[in-house]
Amino acid sequence: MSIKMVVVDMDGTFLNQDNTYNQRRFARIFEQFLARQIHFVVASGSQYQRLQNQFAPQKQIIDFISQNGAIVHQGDDLISVDALSEADLAEVLRIMQAFGTTAIVQKTISGVKKTYVPAEIAAKTLANIQRYYHAIELVLDFATISQARVNDRITKIGLTFGPTVDYQQAVTQLKTALPASLASQNSGFHTELIGNAGIDKVTGIQQLQTRYQIEANEIMTFGDNENDLGMLQMTPWGFAMPNASPKIQQATRNVALADHNHDGVLATIEAQLGLD
Repeated sequence: MSIKMVVVDMDGTFLNQDNTYNQRRFARIFEQFLARQIHFVVASGSQYQRLQNQFAPQKQIIDFISQNGAIVHQGDDLISVDALSEADLAEVLRIMQAFGTTAIVQKTISGVKKTYVPAEIAAKTLANIQRYYHAIELVLDFATISQARVNDRITKIGLTFGPTVDYQQAVTQLKTALPASLASQNSGFHTELIGNAGIDKVTGIQQLQTRYQIEANEIMTFGDNENDLGMLQMTPWGFAMPNASPKIQQATRNVALADHNHDGVLATIEAQLGLD
């Protein structure tokens, strides 16, 4: 096996249920990555600022694919942004309003600079959002937000359906209502992330492949959810987590040695690459 790039999803994959990971074990592995010239890539539906904070000691030399592929960074350097049009942003906000005031319990609009949430948000909901987003701004008149108003390039809209909502029915309704230029992907926890169609973690990885001249069969990927499926299937070395749904595991060639609460990604990397 000749691996030149390792790509990991975060929540439910690299991070445990406490939103942390074994930093000492990772640091030891990362030093061996540097010696072998293996690129380590974080690919998440989450925000770049949050991802960078979680890898503070290595953040200058890690690649970050955030917001499900809409934003790609090489360390601090911004490589690409795939922003929504103002018209599509306004249409999604209209669709969200059509669901009513109780079906959607959490709303986020993410750009390059910040993630924007309604100013009237409940403290408990805000605390949950802060788990996944670190650069947050509360905005008035959330339903009429625009890129011009916040002076940012908006790339993703997140909505979380409440526990009493028929999730599958709601997702079908949402995807039917979206314009053809947009697509929605499940990001876990009854959350849908909406962005430009054709943009996902795979397109982010492909940008890095071109930059580093790496083939798909030289990449190892790890994930647990629908928004990871493309990158799990793009390489013979895609590993679903044991805590992933049976659907994700069955659609992936390999399963990691342990779940996200037991250093599953790190253990599998060590075993597959013969690391100390």
